[in-house]
Amino acid sequence: MKQFRALAFLAVLTLAAAPALAQTGAVTVAFTAARNLDIDPRTDYVGGLVQGLILYDLTRAPGVVLVDRSSLDRVLAEQELQLSGLVDDRTSALKVGKLLGADYLVSAEFLAMAGEVLVTIRVTDVATGRTGAFAERGPGENTVHRAAESLVEYLSGKRPAFVDPEGDRNIVNLKDESPGVVALHSPLIRAEIYLDGAFVGYTTGKVDVPFVIEKVKPGRHSIRTTLGRGFGVVKLPEITFSDWEESFELSGGERKVLRDRTRDWNSVLYDLQYFYDDEFYWEGDAIAKADEPRVVSFVDRTGATVNVRLDLRPEASSGTLVLSPRLAVGGETGEWKLAAKKGEEVELEATLGLVKLELSIDNRYGRVRVELQLERTDVWQGMY
Repeated sequence: MKQFRALAFLAVLTLAAAPALAQTGAVTVAFTAARNLDIDPRTDYVGGLVQGLILYDLTRAPGVVLVDRSSLDRVLAEQELQLSGLVDDRTSALKVGKLLGADYLVSAEFLAMAGEVLVTIRVTDVATGRTGAFAERGPGENTVHRAAESLVEYLSGKRPAFVDPEGDRNIVNLKDESPGVVALHSPLIRAEIYLDGAFVGYTTGKVDVPFVIEKVKPGRHSIRTTLGRGFGVVKLPEITFSDWEESFELSGGERKVLRDRTRDWNSVLYDLQYFYDDEFYWEGDAIAKADEPRVVSFVDRTGATVNVRLDLRPEASSGTLVLSPRLAVGGETGEWKLAAKKGEEVELEATLGLVKLELSIDNRYGRVRVELQLERTDVWQGMY
């Protein structure tokens, strides 16, 4: 912002008291570059407009001869220099200017912000190395024309009339309208694809091979895939079902890569339904861990957090494993008992609030195995 304010009040710099060159012969000018002072690349397109307007004005300025671009490119190639580097490398810039036979080197800088553009045209006298700058701020093409008028007045001693009140288009809001490309990656096989509600084709069925939509106009779009009943996305926490759909912004000439988030609904429901499970053999370190409480939580379909605590409370003093599970769900508490039986598998199912406890002790194969699972009762397979 400080840089913007400083440039906004920039006047003719380092021109000292040098008079304008009111010479009778024409002056030769080489235009080097238009540089974006903003780090945001989305305003780079303004540079092409600024450069084009300056070059247009110089070609119609009396007493000014513009070095053609092919000559400039040739000299740069011979000197192994880059055009963009001439803005900061004054020594190389003067060298190139002399090789071109140019009297002046001209470059531009711009900063687009808040619907306006600050344009600064810089000029360097190849013979003396003296530099100057002309700055204008505004939203339209005439901002550049006014700066170009000041430049030509300095070069030739006469101020031309480049400003056109009838054709002052806003250059900041002009956008690249070249069509873009959308590449959709999807795991689905032959799912229908709709762009802005219109059918455009089928998914490839290979995650690494996208379906490509060419010639898409810049702007806001939406894309949707559908594979019929049982596939799509699940909206949480209320658990509703819909096709995968995504809105996106496409810039001119951009290639937008999108990934289809469609899943099998039952697999999503399974992960939601069975929110805690564990299994262990009643031996070794597991004996001590079995006595530790299981504390978990989930968000129900209304958006409320449900806190759950399960204490197994194991006992094995008589040589037989006995579990006395205590389950707490929110403000409710329930207690049960399950004792192992030699050569059998015993099971317990109990429901408290939105939680179902499934617990088993298997003593059929010489080792006591415990399995437990906590399940939500407000979610079930096939509920869509």
